[in-house]
This record gives sequence, C-alpha cells and structure tokens, in this order.
Amino acid sequence: MAAKDKFNRSTLGSGWTVPYPTLSISNNQLVGTSLALGYDNQSSSDTKAQAVIYLNGTDLEYGAVAVGNVSNGTNAFVKIQDSSGIGSFDYGAFYTGNNGGGDYFALNSPVPSPAILSVSICGTTAVMKISSSAGIQKYKYNYGSSVGTGGGLGTYGNVSLDNYKSGPATCRDAIGATEIKSSSGRDLSLSK
Repeated sequence: MAAKDKFNRSTLGSGWTVPYPTLSISNNQLVGTSLALGYDNQSSSDTKAQAVIYLNGTDLEYGAVAVGNVSNGTNAFVKIQDSSGIGSFDYGAFYTGNNGGGDYFALNSPVPSPAILSVSICGTTAVMKISSSAGIQKYKYNYGSSVGTGGGLGTYGNVSLDNYKSGPATCRDAIGATEIKSSSGRDLSLSK
C-alpha cells in the first residue's frame, strides 16, 4: 500500500485534507462529525483504500472509504452502516462524492463490528470487500465512468475508523462479488 495511517497521535495533522465538516483523532482512532469526509494527501494516485470500522453505539452510524478524486467530488463513496440500531452493520452503499447519489442496499447478512472495509476501483467498477469475525462479503457496482484516483474516509454518527491503507488496486476482489445494480427506490440511508 502507498499510504498508511494508524492514527496513533493526538491530532490529524497536515497529511489529511478535510473538505467536509470535521475529522479528528480520539483514542488513536479517526472520528468525525456526521457527514464528514477527508482524504489522505499521500493517496493521490491510488485506486484502492481500506480501513477498520468500529461501531460505538446503537445510533445511526456509518463508516466510509472514498476512492477517487475526493477534492472535486467525483470519488466513489462506499460505506457500511448500522441502520437498525442492532449493533452490527446491516446496509451498504455505493455513492458518489460525500454520501451523494448512488445505490443503497441490505448486506447479505449483518456484519459485526469491527469490520475491515476495502474498496478497489477496477476501470469504472468499485469493489467493496467487508472482512469481519463473521467472514467475508463482496459487492461490486459499475459507476459508468471513471472516478479518478485518491483515497479517504468518511463518518456519520458515533463511529470510529483505524488502520487506513491505500495503494494500487489489483481487482482480484471482484471475483465472486455480488453485483449491485442501480435502483430507483427511495434512499433510506439516513433514517432508522
């Protein structure tokens, strides 16, 4: 991986740019205000990023990995979310920009916290890989156009992220991934 950040310090520092509300460090993990999004400046040419995501309550919470050009909002914004207050991730999304349009869907089965969320861009397709004590789930979504390069993280609710890594995508995770097709249904991603 080209960039790594374990967040083992007291401040985020100049290595990160935060265009949407606030990201900071608490207890050696990345935390943020709701709808926060930032990017690691060392990840500017990367097409894969990942982080460990922790649920810290039963409110509406998500952790997101962004891959692409975060500074101009053309990035893939891929998240896992506890929408039901069950203490596990039960939904995912392939969005654009900062929690913008895209597709929101139920995961095949709930994912316990913590979970490693890895996102790879393979051409115009984003591949989500979720690894946890319950195993691995993989999903893919075709954005239809390039999202650019770069890597970052997003937050909503009482969630924290750790052990960020980014680098070039190998696209192996696309094998066997469940394809998510765009739906025209109502987006319930920020409601319980």
